[in-house]
Amino acid sequence: MTIPERLTVAHVHELRVRFCETDQMGVAHHGSYVPWIEEARTEWMRAKGRTYRSMEESGLSLAVTRLGVRYLVSARYDDLIRIETRLVSIRMASLDFEYELHRVEDESGGSDRCVLVAQANTRLALIGQDGRPRRLPEDLFERVDVAGPVSGMELREDTA
Repeated sequence: MTIPERLTVAHVHELRVRFCETDQMGVAHHGSYVPWIEEARTEWMRAKGRTYRSMEESGLSLAVTRLGVRYLVSARYDDLIRIETRLVSIRMASLDFEYELHRVEDESGGSDRCVLVAQANTRLALIGQDGRPRRLPEDLFERVDVAGPVSGMELREDTA
């Protein structure tokens, strides 16, 4: 399936490393990265025109079937982390994402100096309420209408 061009543009999401996400030395725990990329992917979806909530309300959800993280440099308490999320592949019933997590070194806005902290990738399968895979609808990421949530997304009976 060809990825529509507007979906290939990376989305940037920023967050701060919270104290509860660190160890006694102030270093972010490796398990903290997973919720960060989940948050970034959810915001990618919102930016592309569909909230995760609206998708769930239509009877569909995305299940993580693959996750990989490569840790390069430690993130520490109160670091500003910039996460770039990209959709890299659409399969019949799944989506592949890649993430780059950067520590922003200059928060003054004067430069964009960042250090690559980690790289990650996920594969998510679209599933129905019965827990079975569903073929990705063509209109999965149609733009949200000002009047309300995305319309036209139908639960399909075919599996993939």
